[in-house]
Amino acid sequence: MTRRLMAVALLLLFFCLLQAQNKKWRPINISIWNPVAIVPFDSLNVSNINLGFCSKTNRLNGLSANVFANFCHQDLNGLLFTGGYNFLHKDMNGLEIAGLFNVVKGHMHGLQISAIQNTVVRYSKGLMICGITNFSVGDTKGIQLAGMSNIAGSRASGIQFAGGINIASSSSRLFQLAGLVNVCEESIKGVQLGLANYAGGVRGVQLGLINICGDDVKGVQIGLINHSSDTSTVKLGLVNVNPKTRIQMLFYSGNVNKINLGIRFKAHYTYSILGFGTSYKGLDDKFSGSLFYRLGVGIKFLRVLEISSDAGFYHIQNFEKDGLNGYPKRLYSLQGRLNLELHPISKLGIFASGGFAQTRRYGTGVVFENRPIMECGIVLF
Repeated sequence: MTRRLMAVALLLLFFCLLQAQNKKWRPINISIWNPVAIVPFDSLNVSNINLGFCSKTNRLNGLSANVFANFCHQDLNGLLFTGGYNFLHKDMNGLEIAGLFNVVKGHMHGLQISAIQNTVVRYSKGLMICGITNFSVGDTKGIQLAGMSNIAGSRASGIQFAGGINIASSSSRLFQLAGLVNVCEESIKGVQLGLANYAGGVRGVQLGLINICGDDVKGVQIGLINHSSDTSTVKLGLVNVNPKTRIQMLFYSGNVNKINLGIRFKAHYTYSILGFGTSYKGLDDKFSGSLFYRLGVGIKFLRVLEISSDAGFYHIQNFEKDGLNGYPKRLYSLQGRLNLELHPISKLGIFASGGFAQTRRYGTGVVFENRPIMECGIVLF
């Protein structure tokens, strides 16, 4: 043991003698807090190994491992490890691992790992992994993985994966996957996958509950609600909207649901309706109601008359105890309608509908009842 300690002491003495002879090359530095260090900060220093609590060096070609922080005034070519934060004034080529923050004011080529935030002011190329946020001000090429958010202030290419939000100014071959929202301010060339997606333009795919494109889509939108500024976009969803989509309100009554309110999204020949109705069992019974979606086609005659037909799915909820008065708590109904609509003025219309409803029990699919449909109401807007 004594021999080993003597060997280490002689080795340190040897390097210190070398450093005394060469004012620019400092292979080893042990630092408490600059200037309390074997080699205090000097604008001409080139270090290979920094160890201690907090170190500050001019240029590092090698390894720096500190308990609290690493400061590098020039470039890094190597490895930085700290329990606190790493700060580089210029470029980084290598690996940064920090318990809190990594900051590179120049270019980054390599890998950044931190618990709170990774920041690159200029161009970044490589992999950024963070518990909370990755932020690249300049162009980004590679992969950003974050627990909450990834932000690319300029053009991004590669992959953004976040539990919360991905944001990119523009893109080239970008795949965004987020637990909540994906945003690309300009046109995206690639794929957006999240609960909600927005892009200035799309050349690729948007897949989510809500997809919005501020310009044209050269690709496909798949979701519950899809919006784009062009009419030729391929949209697969419950509600598809473009600038020519007419949004109308429907108020009507009938023998199935006594009071109904629906929103109709009407294109040239096709339409979809989302809505709800109440008093499915009757006005004398306790509260019951339904949520529905209908999809149909229509043809206009003589400018004021329209004939349409649609099919719909209804979820029916009974708020009494299961089985009371012969009604289960939940049912579903498949319904078809033929509608005749008259518009004496452009913003107001009246309509009458007839059709057939087959209601079934969830789970078993057993038919609960069949009944005809008779309805009439008004259309606004």
